[in-house]
Amino acid sequence: MSVSSTNIQAQLTPSTNLPKTTPEQEKLLQSSFSHNRNPTELDLILIAAEVGLSEDDVKRWYQHRLACWRQQQGLPANSRSIMD
Repeated sequence: MSVSSTNIQAQLTPSTNLPKTTPEQEKLLQSSFSHNRNPTELDLILIAAEVGLSEDDVKRWYQHRLACWRQQQGLPANSRSIMD
């Protein structure tokens, strides 16, 4: 099985479309994001299992968080990847 990058695309999402997370889940997601802003498919599976969310929810959370991070860095929020 090859592990490929998921090419997380930065995308600001309305809060109503973001997954509902507990403070503990948010802490785990933030910790994971601080270590790796562009997870592979396998990373997403492992993170989802660790925090108790679906892979789609974790991917959506990452897309939104990456967009917020890009804004904090003075970059356009919506973009294809961290490299854009």
